[in-house]
Amino acid sequence: MSGVTLGLYTDASVEIGGVARAAESARFSTLWVYDSPAVFSDTSIACLLALQSTDSIVVGPGVASPVQRPPVYTAQFLTTMLLLAPGRVTFGIGTGNSSAHSVGLRPATMGRVIDHVADVRELVAGNEAARDGTTTRLLHQQPPWVRTGSPIEYWVSAFGARGQRRAASVADGILVRWEGRSALRRARAEIAEGARAVGKNPQAIKVGVVTMLYPYLDDHDLASPEARAALGPLLISRIRYLAANPPEKGTVPPGLEAAVREYVDLMSARPESHRHLDNYLGYLVFVPPSLEFLVTAERIEELGSVGSPDFVASELVEMREAGVDHVSLQMAGDQTAYCNRFANQIEPLCPWMFAQQRG
Repeated sequence: MSGVTLGLYTDASVEIGGVARAAESARFSTLWVYDSPAVFSDTSIACLLALQSTDSIVVGPGVASPVQRPPVYTAQFLTTMLLLAPGRVTFGIGTGNSSAHSVGLRPATMGRVIDHVADVRELVAGNEAARDGTTTRLLHQQPPWVRTGSPIEYWVSAFGARGQRRAASVADGILVRWEGRSALRRARAEIAEGARAVGKNPQAIKVGVVTMLYPYLDDHDLASPEARAALGPLLISRIRYLAANPPEKGTVPPGLEAAVREYVDLMSARPESHRHLDNYLGYLVFVPPSLEFLVTAERIEELGSVGSPDFVASELVEMREAGVDHVSLQMAGDQTAYCNRFANQIEPLCPWMFAQQRG
């Protein structure tokens, strides 16, 4: 069985160096940097700062969107990173949720994502890319400007079956939600179908899962300010998602039903022209004061991925046995403390995962 690599999502910030060093020290293989212009700092600058602050961890946007920049801008971004740290650059892209909605735009179609990846791949390789009657290439393909021709893995975030099939045509890896072994089996089947349709080997496409795992020792630990800061923003993000995308009746976790209703009532009192701004205030990094009342220990437990170190370790074993290639963790709050917590509490139980990071 091949090894499972471990990634961490973090926000784009000029202070990213400390988180990058902590993740590298804790033997995370990849640092995925959020890419939302209205929400965080500039992602290209943050990625460069992360690379300059570390020696081995792989860094890239997680995830970018074609709504934000044309392919040549993305290629410029990536080849500049490659000049600084060849072999340590990755690229994640999706249709754009927070990046588009937070500025009042609609996300891209998966077709646009596929075209973007295809063009960027050509440009990063040093080739020309032709689209809509226009040919583009990076003109000065040497230091001190850019480095072309270096390998990059291209990951596409695709949570739906149709998107997974289509993404297989261009992706080296596909990021899906972790919803258990059966759901992963279905995702792999969709990816395999899409790969075979374009003559690709399905086994050559990696599958990564996006999830959150938080080990805690006891109820007092879960109620601590550290845990609340780490998990509260993820809880609010989940409530916001459920409020914006009403699921079928009965599928909202019972412990979150009241919170979703309260959030909908709160947003309905805001002008429609500003709701998209309120909806992303604090997104994945802090809980706005007006929403603190929604965060309780009982609701945090409804996220389903918090528990004892043994529980978290069992989830990682389940992912490995299901055939996951990459586990990418979302966490807010003090991420340096989280990296230390995760390594100290989980490495003794899952040495196979951390040995993979050393390699």
